[in-house]
Amino acid sequence: MNQVQLFSIAEVLSVVLWFFILFWVGRYLRMRYNNDQIGKFFYLGWGFKIFFALIFAVVYLFTLGGGDINAYWESATVLNKLFLDNPMGYIQELWSTERSMGITFHFNSETGYPPGWIWREAEAWNAAKILSIFSALTFNSFWATTLLIASLVFFTSWLMVYRITSNEAFNSKAVLFAFLFFPSVTFWCSGISKDSQVYTLALLLIYQLFLWLKWDRKRSIWRVLLMVSIFYLLLSLRQFIALAIIAPFFLSIVVRYGSRLSQRPIILLLFRLFVYALLVSGFMLIAYAEQTQALIREAQITQSDFSQNPIYSGAKYELSTMDGTPTGILLAMPESVFIALYRPFITENLGLNFVVNQLESLLLIVLSLWFLMNKNVFSNLRYLFKSEFAIYAFTFVLLIAFMAGYTSILFGVLVRIRAIALPFFFLLLTFRKPKITSTT
Repeated sequence: MNQVQLFSIAEVLSVVLWFFILFWVGRYLRMRYNNDQIGKFFYLGWGFKIFFALIFAVVYLFTLGGGDINAYWESATVLNKLFLDNPMGYIQELWSTERSMGITFHFNSETGYPPGWIWREAEAWNAAKILSIFSALTFNSFWATTLLIASLVFFTSWLMVYRITSNEAFNSKAVLFAFLFFPSVTFWCSGISKDSQVYTLALLLIYQLFLWLKWDRKRSIWRVLLMVSIFYLLLSLRQFIALAIIAPFFLSIVVRYGSRLSQRPIILLLFRLFVYALLVSGFMLIAYAEQTQALIREAQITQSDFSQNPIYSGAKYELSTMDGTPTGILLAMPESVFIALYRPFITENLGLNFVVNQLESLLLIVLSLWFLMNKNVFSNLRYLFKSEFAIYAFTFVLLIAFMAGYTSILFGVLVRIRAIALPFFFLLLTFRKPKITSTT
């Protein structure tokens, strides 16, 4: 990346233009989606996201020498040049990449060539394609694109904060911290990266799913089409995240409609038995399905590659192997989930890069013990799991933690993949049954 261009007049003008555009968008969202519990934190949360996006960019560009952020930005720049040189070729490349034709099928010395590893890896290249649209909107301004992405992450997070505080029984301060101020989540998921795209699309999909289920009475075909589009994009970026979002939603539907049978205990019991049998059968079918086995094989290859390939340096952890059977999956889950949610420990000597993650892990351990040792733990759990959103959050966290813990091996990869689950996990740990106030 040409670092002289990062501080050019064109960069400054693009940043100023987008600052005013985003300010008016943000002003509308604050007026439209607001309540007494969260209103005063809007601009603070927005600034927090932008600040960490800038820190992310500065660390990667000027401390780590570029890394992924440089590769993604170079890919987006090359794609923009392709658009100017061959608009139809750009559209064809966005829709489908013909890897059998080679990288020179669309790219040449005039457009430049994207980094090879980005182009060869389908999910990374899809992220670069999406990034190219944002960079085109900002006239290929790095800092304006950073501002735009950080703002979109914040706007999506704000919608989640507004709906949860307005419709669910979670503490509003916990919701604000979880989605707006969680340090590692904000660092990894606010700047120019694939993680930011995955995080934003994941929150948007969850938001739309619960609007359809309980947060909004409007159920239009346009909402369904929007959900399908978001799901498709997520599949193209990180497949297991897309699946981990959809699967728990069926449990939320069961809780939603099963609660209507509370006055008919026998029918409710039969309904629950039917659902549990269906879930067990579904688990067996999914576990032995060809696509699931392919994902497991891919995870095992990734795990082996990270463990044995000397190219992947950095702090690592050890994990037991899994044979891919339903029993093997269940046996591997506790260890994988524990590692994903509670490591790296504060006692592990991993260097300054992981200090914030270690402190967060310590916080999650303390909150977990505090939740379990509370004298009202069973009452809290009974109340918690009457909520469709809580059931969803619990299952979603387990699935993400399992996949993150099992496939990462490198702590540097683990803390990025698990980030999407941390806000939901934090909400569950800080939940307490609301006190009933008597009216006399």
